[in-house]
Amino acid sequence: MSETNGKKRILSGFQDFLPEKMMARKRIIGKIKSAYELFGFLPQETPVLEYADLLLGKYGDNDKLVYQFRDKGDRHVAMRYDLTVPLSRVVQMYANDISFPYRRYQVGMVWRADKPGKGRYREFMQIDADIVSDSSMLADIETIFLDLQIMKSLSIDATVRMNDRRILDSLADICQIPANTNSSLFRIIDKYDKIGMSGVMDELRKVPFSKEILTIVKQYLSISGTNDEVLESLRKLLGNSSSFQVGYDCLSAINNALKDADTSLASYRIDPTIARGLDYYTGLIFETTFNPDPEYGSICSGGRYDRLIKGFDGNSLPTVGVSIGLDRLFAAMESINLISQIKTTTQVFIVNFGNQYLGEYLRLAADLRGNGISVEISPDASKLKKQLRCADVKGIPNVILMGSDELEQGKVVVRSMIDGSQAVIERKDIASHRFGIAS
Repeated sequence: MSETNGKKRILSGFQDFLPEKMMARKRIIGKIKSAYELFGFLPQETPVLEYADLLLGKYGDNDKLVYQFRDKGDRHVAMRYDLTVPLSRVVQMYANDISFPYRRYQVGMVWRADKPGKGRYREFMQIDADIVSDSSMLADIETIFLDLQIMKSLSIDATVRMNDRRILDSLADICQIPANTNSSLFRIIDKYDKIGMSGVMDELRKVPFSKEILTIVKQYLSISGTNDEVLESLRKLLGNSSSFQVGYDCLSAINNALKDADTSLASYRIDPTIARGLDYYTGLIFETTFNPDPEYGSICSGGRYDRLIKGFDGNSLPTVGVSIGLDRLFAAMESINLISQIKTTTQVFIVNFGNQYLGEYLRLAADLRGNGISVEISPDASKLKKQLRCADVKGIPNVILMGSDELEQGKVVVRSMIDGSQAVIERKDIASHRFGIAS
């Protein structure tokens, strides 16, 4: 039911966004899109609904979180769980029309039948960027740099934490865990931030894993220190595995590139506890921690997945990407007042001195709008004090007064609602006037 005791309600895990919050969200989206485009990514869109068989089987245990149903045509359909799997369909369908490497970004809502929590919703917006058909280490490095650039552009105190699935593969190899069962190990390690070392050990015992495996995993998860020290400790523990060197080389290259680059970017570290639970990752993996309150979880994550995306011929295309959950990011920023509140996009409010002047007000508004200035005209000729209060409550920074005297003299009065100052402007010059902007 949509009502309880006569009161309207909204489904748990879903949100309404009133204009003030929508404007703040748009500003954040705009900054992220600008960062993506600085790195050469192009926009792409895909439908909300996909055939269910496209999505199912791609998310491991998380398949149960996919919203799926039979539509009116009795088709088995599902609402997109992320923007990555739909990307695989787009690349395969339009491979002959795409220039590779394909750098695309997408902004869109996704749906997960998950338990709502702090910054966690069932409907939320993702903002993804991926490089398709590029196996180079440079692509991995640039993806991390992109994450760091976004955090800097949003003034967020964050730490990008990196690992490599091939490092985890080497852990499974050293533990002699078969490849077809190692995903259970990775998914338990992925819970480290939430349940800690003792929680991970408890879950590993339930699988059950042997004491020898528990000892090695505990050694692995206990690795810490500088990035160079972490890499050396990983080499000592896992270096005998055949899958270790490629992952080690990737993390070393990223570490060296970051050391040589702009140190004003957000902090970063190599973190063996990062596992990323989704089955499709094959190389670099990373998560971004919101330092003021790590309980928000990862506000930006991603990695390399070389087997999910396929070309027209069915061959796999190596891909690396980054994904941002806007709602969790927004909630985290809001919690420390990083969201600047602007009530309106309107720059000018025209006071109404009577319906006999509406033609003049409409012409004035048209002149201003023609120069990119947003305008509202007061709908009625109420008392001046009431109209000024209306502009003030709405947060409109400028008011224009144009009554009979001003019309006769060919002038307008511009009043700043920010500092109360006034200026008399020639009517013919008003469109080129520089109006104050709300902070």
